[in-house]
Amino acid sequence: MKKWFTKAAVAASFLASPVAHASGLPVIDVANLVQTTRTALQSLKTEIYENTNIAYQYRMMANQLLQATGMDPVHLAEQLDAIKDDIGKYDAYGVTLKDLYGTVSENADYLSKVQSMMSASGKSSGQWLEDQRTLLANGDKTAKNLFNLGNNVVKNVQTQAKRRQKIQKEMKLTGTAQAAAEATNEMLDVLANQNSDLLQIMSAKTQSDADKDQKALAVEAESVDAARRLQAEREQQRQRILNLK
Repeated sequence: MKKWFTKAAVAASFLASPVAHASGLPVIDVANLVQTTRTALQSLKTEIYENTNIAYQYRMMANQLLQATGMDPVHLAEQLDAIKDDIGKYDAYGVTLKDLYGTVSENADYLSKVQSMMSASGKSSGQWLEDQRTLLANGDKTAKNLFNLGNNVVKNVQTQAKRRQKIQKEMKLTGTAQAAAEATNEMLDVLANQNSDLLQIMSAKTQSDADKDQKALAVEAESVDAARRLQAEREQQRQRILNLK
């Protein structure tokens, strides 16, 4: 059921954020993106709970071994070392999950800020984002700070998510833990895509790059014309000198 719910949430997120747009940029429903972030947070909560529970079970196993009698000391030490190694992995994974939860929470706070700014403006989300692009292109500090904050938040989430997946690959997860991890992976993928779309829409870089290309072409064309005029003048001067002779 958890997997079905996650896939349904993924599908709903894409349906609410179609990519068809007159300007070629994706359409973003910020309220939907906030909900996607909250769903990702819930997935992380579930995974943190499962991870904590597994680490606790390993500790209980270690305690039982310590209280056991009549076991071969060498065999007992080997089993304890193996369990302690697993406990260390799950503890490290737990720290990473909590760090990721914190960065996704920052993501939610950022999106809530964007949503409140949209509401306060009284404009549609499309018009507000268009305004942000214009302000950013004109060097407006507030728009620049808002965009940079979004970039930092998204990068932090991506960094922590990669760190989590790296540790996850080095661990042998139980079936329940694996299911929880897969649900988290799917929601983080959706969140990453929608965050990327939002920043692309807010960014003036695409238009800025296009303007730079047009200016470069104009300068190049002007330089070619100037070179041609110079060559023509030199040819005229050469002809006058030849006529004088």
